[in-house]
Amino acid sequence: MEIISLSVDEETLDKIEKIQAEASFKGRSELIRKAVENLHRETQKNQKLEGKLNAVIVTRHPHQREQKIAEIAHRFDDVLTTQLHSKLDGDNCLEVFHTNGPAERVIELYNELEGSKNTESVNILPQNH
Repeated sequence: MEIISLSVDEETLDKIEKIQAEASFKGRSELIRKAVENLHRETQKNQKLEGKLNAVIVTRHPHQREQKIAEIAHRFDDVLTTQLHSKLDGDNCLEVFHTNGPAERVIELYNELEGSKNTESVNILPQNH
């Protein structure tokens, strides 16, 4: 097994330790392997989507990162049909994007949001697959 070095901020480390305790992972490595496996499974599932895709993408992000989310969204005007912004509380927001267009392009939007340091969670809900 290969050993890698991983840098995380304090907030991420706190989350890792909380998950480790609550889910009874024996160590951080086991938790991270499981997280990578789950993300890989999700990525593989999304890669199978093809043709015209009608989907809803939901993301949660800190309020102060709203502009960064808007910048991403504007690059995907060709597949965004509706965007709903809601303030969850003083610090967090929820964005709901309805998309319709080529699956590759919708998945590209999802991947960009998922990979962004500006989002806390991102989910995609295909409506026609």
